[in-house]
Amino acid sequence: MLLPLQLRSATGTLTFVSTVTVFGTPHDITLQELAIESFFAADEFTAAELARLVTQPARN
Repeated sequence: MLLPLQLRSATGTLTFVSTVTVFGTPHDITLQELAIESFFAADEFTAAELARLVTQPARN
């Protein structure tokens, strides 16, 4: 399943797609409820903004 997510920021709208991965089978009780949600940039603007944020020094 793919879910779009749009966030308004000071620099513009950031667009992501979200994927949810579920592990396990009904027979494996330890993995039955384990799920990982990941967000990926859905367009070039979002990817560029994230890259810019990663390279910026941290603010206190």
